[in-house]
Amino acid sequence: MERLTFNTASTRRGGGPVVAGRGSRARQTPTPAAPAAKARKSTAREPYDWDYLWMVAFTALLFFRPQDQVPPLEVLHLAELTAIAGLAAMAVRRLRLGQTIAKVNSEVVGVIALGGVILITLPFSTWPGGSLHVFSDIYVKIILIFALMVSTVSTPKRVRQMTWLMVLASSYIALRAVLDYLRGVNLTEGDRVRGAIGGMFNNPNDLALNLVTFLAPALIFVVLERRTSRRLLASACSMVMLAAIVCTKSRSGFLGLLAMGAVVLYYTARLKPGIVLAVIVAGIIAVPALPQSFWDRMGSITDADTDPTGSREARIRLLTQGLEVFTENPLTGVGAGQFQNYNEPGVTIERWRVTHNVWLQVAAELGIMGLAVFAFLVIRAYRACFATLRALGASRTRARAPTTTLDDADRRIIDLNAKAMLAALVGWTVCSIFAAVAFNWTFYYVLALAVCGREIVQQHRVAPEPAAGRMPARLFVRVHA
Repeated sequence: MERLTFNTASTRRGGGPVVAGRGSRARQTPTPAAPAAKARKSTAREPYDWDYLWMVAFTALLFFRPQDQVPPLEVLHLAELTAIAGLAAMAVRRLRLGQTIAKVNSEVVGVIALGGVILITLPFSTWPGGSLHVFSDIYVKIILIFALMVSTVSTPKRVRQMTWLMVLASSYIALRAVLDYLRGVNLTEGDRVRGAIGGMFNNPNDLALNLVTFLAPALIFVVLERRTSRRLLASACSMVMLAAIVCTKSRSGFLGLLAMGAVVLYYTARLKPGIVLAVIVAGIIAVPALPQSFWDRMGSITDADTDPTGSREARIRLLTQGLEVFTENPLTGVGAGQFQNYNEPGVTIERWRVTHNVWLQVAAELGIMGLAVFAFLVIRAYRACFATLRALGASRTRARAPTTTLDDADRRIIDLNAKAMLAALVGWTVCSIFAAVAFNWTFYYVLALAVCGREIVQQHRVAPEPAAGRMPARLFVRVHA
């Protein structure tokens, strides 16, 4: 739930660098005055636009969820109001600048297309009203906020602010979960803690998935951030989130944590290999401190006899049912959010009636079209991270001319963001293999932050210089005219 200078770098005055962009004809390389201009830009206080501020307010309400703790706030619909205000402010600002209402790229089109599939498959839904509720109450908000993020998170500082907001919000949720576990309240299945707030944090596995996802940027900040105060804050946030993941006793969260941690360790080893050894030693020391109940539940990943709740076998049955539903309805599925209501003869009713797999969820509920669009979005998220890292890596290569006009501080922010979002995506991907989270906010925030980093690099891209000794084609024609 910009100013002109943020979105039209190619129109700078005063002989500054002209950034390559679509449709740009006159291009030039940075002038000697560019470094000074860049220094002034990095030290100047960045102005904020109302649409960005409203979007930040919506995100804070979505993740901190004060309306769950103070019931009178619920009737005010604060999240909806901030989203509407942000969208209205974005439309006014961009139309005033002669731009489209929202920035449109492949990912925005993909998110809208998935919503289109939900609407197209409504007539074939097991319960059309229920699928319409999924679209109107959940997914249409995802479309609007995603478009708002892509249009307003247009500078490195905004990327950093949004990432820190995600980390701090997840740390708050994790802290409340740890306190509940210590007090023995808000538990399920004996001793598994649930989220203290509702929404996408209520279920232990969904809580673990969200914490694993946003633990990734916290860990990246711990090992790669330069400012000591930020590293200390990120360390505190990381410890709280790690403790909460343990308290959920989520097997999918544990596997996702291992996969996400491997990505973080990979980037850490490339720059600070000594830290990797320290992490391994700390992990060996911490293992005996974890409760035996945690390891017993993790053991059920491979040994069904150690799972007294029978959830492991139930998951296998639901995965089988999800595959059967998809093969019976391959084109249209049974409607968004309706796998839980699909009740054909021979179907076993389980306690948690979900596919427990994001890919089967989309396939069973939206058919092959929805599966193709969702796969497109996941692939684009990974490609956005790799494209950003490639572009920044090329700009650091001494043998080449600079490829972006970003200064060192801004380049580092975008570099950390790309690595953090890549690690977050890996953690989310592993966890989502065991969770039905296609219409949850988590993935779309990570996708938006990954795309925003790529868009910022493209916005500040410099046109390549012509090869030495070769005259530009247009100039050559003019000389010989």
